Amino acid sequence: IYVTGLNKGCGKTIISAGISAVMQSLGYKACVYKPIQTGAIDKGKYLVSPDLTFVKMLDPYIITHSTYMMTNKALPEVSSEAENIKIDINDIKKDYKTLTKKAETIVVEAPCSIMSPISGNLFAYNIPLNLKIPAIIVITPSSDNVGAYLSEINSAKSIGLDIAGVIINKYPAYSESLEVKTFPSLIEKYSDAKVLGLIRNFKGKSVSASGLITEILNGIDVQDVFKMKIPKLNMY
Repeated sequence: IYVTGLNKGCGKTIISAGISAVMQSLGYKACVYKPIQTGAIDKGKYLVSPDLTFVKMLDPYIITHSTYMMTNKALPEVSSEAENIKIDINDIKKDYKTLTKKAETIVVEAPCSIMSPISGNLFAYNIPLNLKIPAIIVITPSSDNVGAYLSEINSAKSIGLDIAGVIINKYPAYSESLEVKTFPSLIEKYSDAKVLGLIRNFKGKSVSASGLITEILNGIDVQDVFKMKIPKLNMY
């Protein structure tokens, strides 16, 4: 699956890492693939992906990989030009194919929002289209942005992207706001994209591996995410 978001700070890294940690805990060899990492940390002789480092902190046995890493924190289009790096979708396809031979479930984490440019005529949505995998869109509940969310989801569908569903992150456990309560139903009604789950009370990257796994299992139907039956979740 391809995990993307529509706004900065929506939590796609948390969701990608959490889903993968859940699958690993259920007995599946899991992988998080970050095709393009901006904001990489320069260690002198090599670059380190902060997002994939977080994944490894949760579970060191999860396979992680990145094809392109850049130290600039700007959009890939800007960072790649600044660092004189040419991004080629064929390199991404090649690395993904290699990973499919090593892992049973692969979460491909988007480098930026789904409609953002990456390089030349390449946009973020071209990655799942070329890899031929469905996309999950991570959003945060905001009545101010619901129109923009619906517009981007429907635009993505119009260009042929397979939208597996939407995950709403940072959804308050208790809220008296009618707009917050109706947010999931509005997304489903006007985008025809299924809400796969709600992640509540999430407090940031300091969460423990067991805490995040519990949060994901309680908030998201991972069987729906991967469109598969998971024996360990159907034992009782």
